[in-house]
Amino acid sequence: MRKFLTPLAVALLASSGTLAQSSAPPRSPVVQPTSPLNQAMLQRQPAAQPTGEPASPSSPRTVAINWDQAQADARRQSATNNQALTAARLAPEMPRPSNREAGEVSNTRLPVLVPNMGILSGSPAPTVLLFPHEDFYTLSISGDGLVIEIFGTRLAHAVAPDALTARQLRATGPDALRVSATEFGQVADFNRYGAAYTVTLECDNPQSDPRCADDELVRRLAHSLVIAGGSPEQGG
Repeated sequence: MRKFLTPLAVALLASSGTLAQSSAPPRSPVVQPTSPLNQAMLQRQPAAQPTGEPASPSSPRTVAINWDQAQADARRQSATNNQALTAARLAPEMPRPSNREAGEVSNTRLPVLVPNMGILSGSPAPTVLLFPHEDFYTLSISGDGLVIEIFGTRLAHAVAPDALTARQLRATGPDALRVSATEFGQVADFNRYGAAYTVTLECDNPQSDPRCADDELVRRLAHSLVIAGGSPEQGG
């Protein structure tokens, strides 16, 4: 199997293993719903098909990941980080998950993107949990009245369920993000390397909290994402 681990991934694996020694026993993630668009197009775990029966056109399929582009971007971000340190500027601050499951990040078969924690100024430090799976992952960051969820998947439906969703999938802003307000905050969707990603913000007081009242923070987080793990399958 061809391993693909960036220096950030090594740090993530080391931190999760260290913190897990004092953490509570492993627990299953509480996954929040993604945007209506992603609910329509993505399914986090494929439904098992009865033996001998063909898969339904609406069943999720595994998409090919452009690992060459992911590795090129990882090398570029590593060089950028080194330049930032040399110039005495702050390099991206790595999320430090506290759950044991985070140590399985190398088994995720799509690039695991994480945000720059330096963008967040809340105190005390937020709780960070990473739940990696073969075809998808969820990163949860919570604290100070704010929950941030980063969700990535290589599962997608073969066809859009309707014409409106097909048009929405093709429609993106100048920064390739599809951003929308929700009842609780903001959501940004985008596609990269063949996979689909979602950045979700939810605030305790979404109307009065400036972090959720507009899309500035969700866009900043989405643009700060860097590759922190994941590896291709054998021959992938």
